[in-house]
Amino acid sequence: MESVGEPLISAVAIARNEERTIGSCISATRRGLSSVGGGEVLLVDSASSDRTVERALREGCRVFRIRKASRICPAAARWIGASLTRSRYLLFLDGDCELEEGFLPEAVAAMEADPTLGVVAGQRKDYYLTQEGSVPASVEYYQDRRSANDRRHAYGGCALYRRTALEAAGSFNPYLRAKEEEELGYRILSAGYRITVLMVPMIRHTTVPRESARRLLRSLNHGFFLGRGQAARVLLSAGQARAAFHGLDRVLMVLGHLLLGVVAVGLWVRGIEWAGMAWLGVSAVAFIALVIRGRSLRRAAYYLVEWVVQGGCLVPGLLMIQRSPASFRWEGEEEVPAAKQSEKLPRVLLIGPRPEPPFLGGVEKGVDLLLGSDLAARTSMRVFDTYRVHDPHRSLAERIAYMYGRIRALRRDLADHPVDLVHVKTSSGVNFHQNALYAWTARRQGLPVVLQIHSGRFETFFRRSPALLRAWIRWTLRCTTRVVVLSRGWADRIAAIAPPARLSVVPNGLDDAEMALLRQSGDFRSPQVLFLGTGNAALNRDKGLEDLLHVLPGVARSHPETRWVLAGLDDPGAVRARLEAEGIAASGSGPRVRCLERVAGDERLALLSESTVLVLPSYFENMPNVLLEAMAAGLGVVATDVGAIPEMLGYGEGGLLVPPGNRSALAGALDRLLASPARVRTQARRNRETVVSQYSMRVMQERLEEVYRAAAGWPPSRRNPASGAVVAFDAESGPRPAVPFSGQPVAKP
Repeated sequence: MESVGEPLISAVAIARNEERTIGSCISATRRGLSSVGGGEVLLVDSASSDRTVERALREGCRVFRIRKASRICPAAARWIGASLTRSRYLLFLDGDCELEEGFLPEAVAAMEADPTLGVVAGQRKDYYLTQEGSVPASVEYYQDRRSANDRRHAYGGCALYRRTALEAAGSFNPYLRAKEEEELGYRILSAGYRITVLMVPMIRHTTVPRESARRLLRSLNHGFFLGRGQAARVLLSAGQARAAFHGLDRVLMVLGHLLLGVVAVGLWVRGIEWAGMAWLGVSAVAFIALVIRGRSLRRAAYYLVEWVVQGGCLVPGLLMIQRSPASFRWEGEEEVPAAKQSEKLPRVLLIGPRPEPPFLGGVEKGVDLLLGSDLAARTSMRVFDTYRVHDPHRSLAERIAYMYGRIRALRRDLADHPVDLVHVKTSSGVNFHQNALYAWTARRQGLPVVLQIHSGRFETFFRRSPALLRAWIRWTLRCTTRVVVLSRGWADRIAAIAPPARLSVVPNGLDDAEMALLRQSGDFRSPQVLFLGTGNAALNRDKGLEDLLHVLPGVARSHPETRWVLAGLDDPGAVRARLEAEGIAASGSGPRVRCLERVAGDERLALLSESTVLVLPSYFENMPNVLLEAMAAGLGVVATDVGAIPEMLGYGEGGLLVPPGNRSALAGALDRLLASPARVRTQARRNRETVVSQYSMRVMQERLEEVYRAAAGWPPSRRNPASGAVVAFDAESGPRPAVPFSGQPVAKP
């Protein structure tokens, strides 16, 4: 008897990226349910990246969305759907199927008349999507099952189930990637229930043509061929040897023939030529017979390839470890209409360095700023800290052991604290390869990955890598869900390295508190040129310190009223002595040049606030934070045209640009800017306005939020992205000023 409040039927549709068909699927299902008094429609969505969920919600359907971390297959989606519903009967459908209106009345009547009937299916008609439109298949799917008393278990994925029969059999095996209904059918029969296929139309199925490369690749990508071997292993363990290899006779014959071919080749090599010739002759005769029987050379070639591919997947499928359905776990939640969904955000794990301040690099500062942002709170962002003190004396074995341990730690973290998306911040060199392994680990867990590149040397790193590593770099960029760069210029460069990469532009940003302190600087200050180094001799050479020291004496003599501050030096005393040898006062009372070690915090802010010009003669940059700080403080700028610097300065509006390593151009630019205080003030005003409109944390968060949504397959926010935001990089969006690549070695004095 039906329990009080128990609905008669729940329809469970499963889908992944079925935007085109899900609307008609749900509409047809509602019409079918209305013919038997109505019922619930539930969509179990496997982390679709298109608008499947939005269309289902628009149809008024109840939707459960499974996160990519669950890595589920159709059997798992049906298992989940059964666990989320409560009804006497369960109708399972695929998102690319339309239910025929006459099926449910016949099926329910058959179920009600015979309590031993556990599963009822009907006739299925396939329609193939071709260039000429939708073309019906030449045969009916169940043409070999015409008897209403047919007890065969291979009834297809769409059918009406009695819940008690499904529960008695233990429901679907959520780990099976193929033949899941056939394996379940044996268990339903063993539980004492019957299965039948009625002589009434049940569904219209829209799919790709049977004999096409698209169908072959789709089956391969979805793990169907691997799943056939997996199902064979499960059926064999249940004592169903005949069922285990049902439908695989030709695949096994091809496998056996290929093994004979290996033996024949071996004999041929040993001088027994007749063996190889005989094998080739049998192969030719068999293929000709296949062509004659199918009346098509193309069809014969297709099936031969398919049988070989299936055979190659059958063995690893048979060897797959069997897992108990009781161990199945999944992550997901019920979706809400778009008006509410747009306010939600994916949960994010940020992978990057987070040492104790002061921070030595822009990546570390970026990690700290992002973790303290409103976006971090709204995404429940956590950090997987990759910081490690650099030690060049570590052995290769130590490095490998460390990396292996960190990858295991990341896997545990993702298992214990599920997220919707992983954001990896990376540089170049060894750091990139390490972070690529983190990204690969997350992708293996089924998670979308946003890979953000911060290194100004990335292009040089790629070009100087061996061919095998270049292929690895390209593969990483292509397989990442979204690659984030800091500027349009860098988007051009990464697109040239890996054209298929999905690129988004999200610039660095200054937080409101730091920007407010820097903007307190007055417009009229005594002329002072500031260079901010890193405190590291090698990095300072990349920052162009040697070029600056070469031109500074001449420029200083031409502008005696100008003071100079060289901060972030690894050996201030040596630089001071060098300048004094050139006749430039760098010590004593009121020196014209101050030489300082690395500065941070209030001292750094004070230097920016009291200076008028920033000089940044770098050889490599991405989007330097020191330039953002100088722009916010209202400084004029002399810098090299590398990385994102030209974009940040409006290609000359906010500063004078010089080629890296060109000392005469550097000296000339400093001379022109120091000779024109009005130009400095014009640049300062422009730079302050640009930082607020384009490089604030607010702008960065809004753009990054849209990237997170797109990467995770979530709908965009209801508000528009920040003004001027470039969320997705489009190579056809129009011309931009060329930013030449400069990868020459640092010039020596």
